[in-house]
Amino acid sequence: MGDYDAAKAFFDHYSEVDEEMLRVRDIVLAHKLPRRLELQPNLFLDTQQNEVVYKQYEDSFEGIIRSYVERFPGSYHADVWTEWVKDAEALRYP
Repeated sequence: MGDYDAAKAFFDHYSEVDEEMLRVRDIVLAHKLPRRLELQPNLFLDTQQNEVVYKQYEDSFEGIIRSYVERFPGSYHADVWTEWVKDAEALRYP
């Protein structure tokens, strides 16, 4: 169906990890940045002063949670909690 031996030799050659690539890997890992957090600010309408308020959050997991909580107020939290509780025990880490 094909030339397996030639294909294997071809791909094995290009997938080899030599000393130069190990040095490149070490350089990349030394300059690796932490994973970016996806954090969005919120806009609110201040009805007393009739203006839009821009609210930015700290770049942390707490800021992400606070942003979502303030973006989706009210009964949304109860809906999320109800859905989470259904599978919570199966998702717990021992």
